[in-house]
This record gives sequence, C-alpha cells and structure tokens, in this order.
Amino acid sequence: MTGQLPQHLHDYLASHSFPAAADWPYRICSPGRVNLIGEHVDYTGGLVLPAAIDYSIYFLARPLDEPVWKLHAADLDAAASVALPLDGRTGELWVDYLAGVGTQFQDQGHFLPGLEIVFGGDLPRGSGLSSSAALEGGMAFLLNELLTAALSRPELAALCQRSSNTFLGIPSGVMDQFASLNGSADGPIVLNCETLTSEPVKNEIHGYTWLLANSKVTHDLSDGAYGERVKECQRALEYIQRTYPRVLHLSATLPDQLRRVIEEMDEVAALRATYVVEENTRVRRAVNALEAGSPTEMGELLNRSHAGLRDQYAVTCPETDFLQERSIASDGVAGARQMGGGFGGCTINLVRDDAVEALKNTLTAAYQEAYGRTPEFYPVHITAGTRFI
Repeated sequence: MTGQLPQHLHDYLASHSFPAAADWPYRICSPGRVNLIGEHVDYTGGLVLPAAIDYSIYFLARPLDEPVWKLHAADLDAAASVALPLDGRTGELWVDYLAGVGTQFQDQGHFLPGLEIVFGGDLPRGSGLSSSAALEGGMAFLLNELLTAALSRPELAALCQRSSNTFLGIPSGVMDQFASLNGSADGPIVLNCETLTSEPVKNEIHGYTWLLANSKVTHDLSDGAYGERVKECQRALEYIQRTYPRVLHLSATLPDQLRRVIEEMDEVAALRATYVVEENTRVRRAVNALEAGSPTEMGELLNRSHAGLRDQYAVTCPETDFLQERSIASDGVAGARQMGGGFGGCTINLVRDDAVEALKNTLTAAYQEAYGRTPEFYPVHITAGTRFI
C-alpha cells in the first residue's frame, strides 16, 4: 500500500450506505511498524531501531452535531457509540484504544467534538506489527488536528503511551507509537526512548529484503507476562542503584557496572538485566552494520537478539523459535529474530532477494508439518509516518 485505501474498506463503506471515501473530510493513513532490533528495551529507556511500514490502518472521519462518537471497525464488522464527554473504559478493547486517546486530550482541557469514524486497513492484528499503536496514533493525529492542540509528533507518541499505560493498564514503552507517528520514508530511525530524540539511519544493505513471517500465534499485551517483564526490569534496576544510584534507567547501565553487581541479583533479574544491556549494544552495532552495508554483521546481530529474547528474556514461543531456526538454516538468509512484544507474532528475516520465494516455500512446508498452520509472509518497505491522504 502507498497511502491508498484498500478495496475492502471501500466495499465496507458501500455496503453500509456510507459516503464514498473521497467525501469524508478527514482521511488519515496510520502505518504499522517493524523494529529491526532493540526489542523490549523501550520501557527501560533504551535504544531501538524501528521503521514505519507500508501496512496501515486508515481512518475516515466526519463531524457530528451531537455529543457522541460513532465508531465503526470495518475489519471487525463492529460498531459502537460512545457518549461525550468520555467517562472511563467501555470494556470493548478496540473502542477503549480510541477512547483512551480521547481521554488524554479531554484531561488536558479540550472539549471533544462529536465524530463519526470508520477505520480499517491491511495491518494484521496480533502479528507484532503494532496495529494497536497505529490505532492510537491515527486517533491522536486526528484529534490534534481537530482540536488545534498543536502537539508535536513526539508529544503525540508520549500521549498515546500514557493512554496505554494509564487508561488501558498496559505497561508498554513508547517505541511503537513513536515509530508509527514519526517514521521516515528514507530509512529506519534510531530512537532514544529516554529522551525521545531520534536520528535517521541510512540503510546501505542492498539486494536484501526484510521479510516478516507470521506464526499466526496471537498475543495480547494486556496479559500478565508483559507486565511481569516490566516489573522484573524495575527490580534489576533497584539492585543496580544500590551501588550506582546515578543510573536512572536500566538501559543506562554500563556492561562493567552490571558485571560488578550481577552476583547480588536474583536469577531472573540478572537474566533480564543482561539481555537489556546486551541488546542496547546490539542496536549501536546494527546502526554501523546498516550504514556499512554489511548483511553478515546485521544478520548475526539479529540471531543474537533472538537468542537473548529466548534464553534471557523468555518471551519467544515454540512456534517463533521454530521459524527462526528454520530460516537461518536456509540459503540466502543473513539472520532472523522474533519481533514485537513476543509470545507469538512475526519473525523478521533479512533475506537475499533471490532467496525470498524459496524461504517462503521452505517455512510453509515445515511449519505446516510441525504445527498444522500456514504462516503468512509480508515483505515490508519503509514508509513515512502517520499522515493525511
């Protein structure tokens, strides 16, 4: 996709007697994201290497003269009405993603306008491509325009994170929303999640494709496992701060500092801290590998990242481990790792262009035999962040 609405969204409008897409005054493309490397370090103030991609959620919005939001999730064929002003969660998760963002603006003193919104797209839910962040970012982008709130894109990303944390109770970091809102068509960005500063990275690896393989195992970030990792990292930080009180977040820990205190930690905290410190180092090396045009170095970093997610952070699952192992054993694959929050979703694979089809065939046959599922594949291209269309 290049910013044009997918056909099924046009069909939805027609089947529900809505105006054609061109007749809606507000039309927004809110992309998903991939994270090349730097997983599970955003909420510890670390470095990440994400990019907005050409799979998106599209919003169509028009004003209403009544104090209500009429919401239509085309991909779910679901609808809901929410009275204004907003007053807490509705219990329907897709509605609450939107209501949470609205509540953030409302809490800043804005009076929310009546709206009718239709949204849908080609961004698969539960795949690790951050459909929830695209949903939040698109809504924040829309309200920022309607309310003339004049928030910057980094500020909108932080607003979306607060919504996830405080309204939905999901202890997520800021990377997903930041990448979706602030992505550049020129390449990935390296983002410091503590300072919310970012820099573009030039990808000089040519002749290779970023191919996602969807395990079809879905995950819900509001479950307990994600929150447990956040607590474990906080516990590791508290151990470190006993000796190094000036270390304000776990990702700021230097390797030498960790080595000096790791024996004082419980086993789980030590594993989580080791992963975080090593993953931040891998991000720095990945920037150099991309700019130097080295698929071999980049691939090795991907493989080490997956091993850390599996052995130190415990957020992979048998299906994604299987896809990663089979991928790196295939010809033309520089490296692969699980991507996203974990416990399912996609692997991201750096694959030589002439080996893509063979890898898809290999993984499909092996995965069907092992798990009785057919994986989905998404070759992704880097694109601009949230925008009007």
